[in-house]
Amino acid sequence: MNLFSELYNCYYQAVARILEEASDKPINRQQITKLTKAYGYRESMFSILPHLIEGDWHLLYSDIPPGTSYRSRLKHLPYFPLTGLQKSWLKALLYDKRISLFFTDRQLIQLKKALHDTEPLYNPEDFCYFDCYHDRDPVHSVMYQEHFQKLLQAIHHRQPLKIRYLSVKNRLIQQTYLPSHLEYSLKDGKFRLCALLMRKNKICRLDVLNIGRILCLAKSSQPLTEPVDINPYLKNALCKEPVVLEITNQRNALERTMLHFASYQKIVEKQEENETYRCSIYYDPHWETELVIQILSFGPVIKVLGPENFLRQIKERVARQPEKRCDNEKSHFSTGTRNTE
Repeated sequence: MNLFSELYNCYYQAVARILEEASDKPINRQQITKLTKAYGYRESMFSILPHLIEGDWHLLYSDIPPGTSYRSRLKHLPYFPLTGLQKSWLKALLYDKRISLFFTDRQLIQLKKALHDTEPLYNPEDFCYFDCYHDRDPVHSVMYQEHFQKLLQAIHHRQPLKIRYLSVKNRLIQQTYLPSHLEYSLKDGKFRLCALLMRKNKICRLDVLNIGRILCLAKSSQPLTEPVDINPYLKNALCKEPVVLEITNQRNALERTMLHFASYQKIVEKQEENETYRCSIYYDPHWETELVIQILSFGPVIKVLGPENFLRQIKERVARQPEKRCDNEKSHFSTGTRNTE
C-alpha cells in the first residue's frame, strides 16, 4: 500500500498548483497561502512559503512592485513524468481482464504501445485466489463492456438512464435511474451499480443493481430539474445500528482489517484498558451476508460484540461449519472407496 506514498506527494501537488496559477497571472502571498493549505497540510505553508517567496527554489520571481505579487519562472506548465516503478505497475494492470471496462480498444492499444518495453511489476499467475464464486461477471462480453462505458459516462455527467433489468427472481423491470457510483465484490467477481430510482422527475430511493443483469439502457427523457445531493440517500441506505467489532493487536490484525474493510464507513477507537480496538462498521443491508463471511475469514483476532441479529448469524454459520466439514469428509471417503474398488 505504501508503494507510491512518497512519489509526488502533497508538497509536489501544492507547488504544482501554485506554479500553474502563477503562469497565467500574478498571484500574491495570500493566494499562495490558500493554495498551500488546500493541497498540502496545514503546516505545509511553513515549509513551502519561505522556499518559494524568498527564492532559493528559483521557481517564482517577484512582479512589480517587488514583494506584492509573483509569477512562475517555468516556460511550460509543470507535469509529473511517470517513474519506472509506476510504468511497471501500469503494465501489470494491462494484464487484468477488467481493464477493458475502463478504456476503449483504441486507448488500450495506445497504452500497450507506450509500455511495450516495460516489464510488468507482477503477473496474474503470481496470485492464488480462494473462497470466490465461479459465477463472475462476463467482463469480456461486448454488451457488458458497452453497458459499463455508458454507466461511467452517466455517472460523470449526472445523466439519468432508462434501464431494463432482469431481477434475481427473473422479473423484467424497467425504471429510470440516476447512477451514483459503482462497487465491486472481489468474492463474487461482480460490479454493482448504486443508483437513485426516479419517478415523475423525483428521487424515490437508492437501489443496487448487478450490472451483469442489465439487458439494455438508454438516456432518459426525464430531466433533472435541480442538482441532486446523493450523500443523504447513501447515508439513509446504511444500517441504523452498526456492526461492532473488537479487534486484537495480534498478527497485524488492525492493519489487515482496516485494509479489508476500507470501503465501509466506520469508526475505530482504541480501548486502553485491554489494548484492543473497537470498530463500528456501517454497511448497506444488501451486503450483510457478504460482511458476515468477510468477518468470519479473520478467525479469532476479531470478536463480534453486536448487534444481536448480526451476532446470531455469525453463531449460526460457525455452528454449520462442522456439518459441512463432515459432509466433505464423507464425500471424500466415498470417492476414495469407489476408486479403491
